[in-house]
Formats: sequence, C-alpha cells, structure tokens
Amino acid sequence: MRVALRISSSNEHSDGGCEFALVEVTPELAALALRRIAALRAQKSVDPEIDETYSWTSYVECYFSPSIAQEDAGAEAEAACLAAAESLCEGEDDEVIELSGSFQVPSSQIAAVECQQMIVRQDAIAFSAIPKHTSFYVHTGEIPVAMLEAALVPPARA
Repeated sequence: MRVALRISSSNEHSDGGCEFALVEVTPELAALALRRIAALRAQKSVDPEIDETYSWTSYVECYFSPSIAQEDAGAEAEAACLAAAESLCEGEDDEVIELSGSFQVPSSQIAAVECQQMIVRQDAIAFSAIPKHTSFYVHTGEIPVAMLEAALVPPARA
C-alpha cells in the first residue's frame, strides 16, 4: 500500500519543498511499526510519562511538493506534476492519502532531506526529517494502527 502523508513544518515560513511524504507501507514496515508500538505501550505501563519514541530510519521513499515545477523540466514532467497535485488534492483534509500503484513523483518535485526518523506513538507512527541546507524539521501525518494492520494482510488476487 502506497500512501502520501501531509507535512507540517517547524518553520512557519517554509516547508523546504516538502508538502507530502511518499511511503510504501509494506508488510515488513507494518510489522516493525506494530512491534515498536507494542514496545512503547509496554514501556508506558511502567512509565506513563513516555509519550513517543524515535528511531533513525529511511522508510520514506521521498519528500515532495507537487506544486514545484522546474521550467526546463519539459511537458511530460509538467503533466505528471499536475496529475500528482490533482490526485493529492482529492483527499484535501486527510493526513494520510492512499495512492494508486501507478502514482509516481517526478524527480523535479523531490526534496533532498537528511536525519530521517520514525516517530512511534501509542496508536500510530509518523516520520520526521530535516530538509537539506535548512535548520528546521518537517513532520508527517500519522499512519494509524488500523492501516498498519491492514498492510500485514496481502492483497487478494483477482
């Protein structure tokens, strides 16, 4: 299952070219996330003040902005950008947008990031990163436990 997660930035004036994060929620990622959520819940029973845990990760395929278009990118990239923006705007208020398997992010829309982390919360996971050459973080919306559990089940074959 491929999802786009909406981004919030710790810098009120910039998102570093990161409006969305693209994540492939594989059975492996879902199983790891659910184990980490279970571990956090166990820790929370011992220390109720624990709120979330962080771990270094690279599960986000890319951080991107469908509204950034390079003038020399060409008509094909421009058409792909418009299709991406339309697809993402359909779920305008959703933090997590499930994408079709054919969804592609043109390279001109991808933002370079570093210091990627998975944030484990009691009922969901999220991700954070620092856009390259900046000094602020961007944070994704949450992938809830129900979506992680659904990703464990392989899709039915037709």
